[in-house]
Amino acid sequence: MDAELLEPGQRIAALTGLAPAGDVGGTLAFADGLIVDAGADARAAGRGEGAGERTAETVDATGWIALPPLADLHAHLDKGYTWTSFGQPEGSLDDAIACWIDHGENHSSDDIKAGARRHLVAALHAGVTTVRSHTNYHLGDDPLRGVRALIELRDEFAGIVDLQIVASPGSSDGPDDLGRAAVALGIDLIGGFPHLAEDPRADLERNAAFAEEFGLGMDLHTDETLDAASTGLAELAARTRHWPAGVIRSAGHCVSLSMQDAETRARTLAAVAEAGVSIITNPLTNLYLQGWQHPVATPRGIPPLREILAAGITLAAGGDNVQDPFNPLGNADMVDVASELVVAGHLTPAEAWHVSSNGGRAAFGLPPARGRVGDVADVVLVRAAHTAEALAERAPDRIVIRDGRVIAVRRRVVSSVLDLRALPTPPSAPTSEGALL
Repeated sequence: MDAELLEPGQRIAALTGLAPAGDVGGTLAFADGLIVDAGADARAAGRGEGAGERTAETVDATGWIALPPLADLHAHLDKGYTWTSFGQPEGSLDDAIACWIDHGENHSSDDIKAGARRHLVAALHAGVTTVRSHTNYHLGDDPLRGVRALIELRDEFAGIVDLQIVASPGSSDGPDDLGRAAVALGIDLIGGFPHLAEDPRADLERNAAFAEEFGLGMDLHTDETLDAASTGLAELAARTRHWPAGVIRSAGHCVSLSMQDAETRARTLAAVAEAGVSIITNPLTNLYLQGWQHPVATPRGIPPLREILAAGITLAAGGDNVQDPFNPLGNADMVDVASELVVAGHLTPAEAWHVSSNGGRAAFGLPPARGRVGDVADVVLVRAAHTAEALAERAPDRIVIRDGRVIAVRRRVVSSVLDLRALPTPPSAPTSEGALL
């Protein structure tokens, strides 16, 4: 069977003819939801199909590469697609926050759920099978409407897109009143914005103590500012260094790290690595929000990614905002994020895909999906010769596979008055891409 004919719902026994990429060679074999040795007994592939399921197919994937599925570790599903209805604002982080305060009370539960579902469907078609989303305690009579909407969607998308929910109180909300109700509803992690509080250290302590009380992990917006004096990342590492290894502690943004001197960066990153804190970079939104006051030599608003990786820290990435007051663009496609990690973050294409896929899975607490024997049978097929081409072309054709089953297909259809067959385009030559752990 040709990969071109694959449709959602079909099971795959093996992919053959793949262009090598990362750890994946020319063939991948699947059995029981795992990658198996392609040279082993072929009858093993496709075992365990339930009643009524299609027979697993061996698929000719010539012209495609198999890459790890993408992971968006910093989303705001409760805000998506509000840019137009909230007045089409443009400006800095402070401007976006002010707009949210002005309009958020009118953002209904139905609005939240519709925008969040639209986001998750778009992410699925883009090959994103892992999402961690923050949600505010919303203004108005029903502050937990965002929490409830996302919990309902977490159940709806179970087994297709893994969703973690982070309830993020503002400095005036106080976790003791709304937080306990949010925990009872079933949130996954405690969030917050210590750098926006009048007393950042006290706000960090409040959130950490609350997480400890309920045995939950924590994912904080951290140092989302170009002020080099903002040292919340180091404080988060110090506060959580004694936590058990399996408890999530993540820091999103960490923009001020890019403004600090080399000695401070090195000291902070060593503490972060020792404490087991993961860092989540959000290049699209931070490139947009940061630096409005610096028209010349505008700071990038991205932490030093290569230094973070060199320190042995788990680095993930997020799309952050999708067409809301914090970013009028954004489309739930982590390929755009990975591309920006190359252009603005100076990672290699293979590194950028790794950060946007297995880096996110590690920060989420999921097993790796590298295409190695024993890994979960989750991949994204992209019509490209190598990762750089996939990013450069924004991977228009993708086939998303989870547990050895096709769960989404996205294909580009183009036509013009030209006879394209008379203008052959030579395919890109495969490249050697180093394996990533």
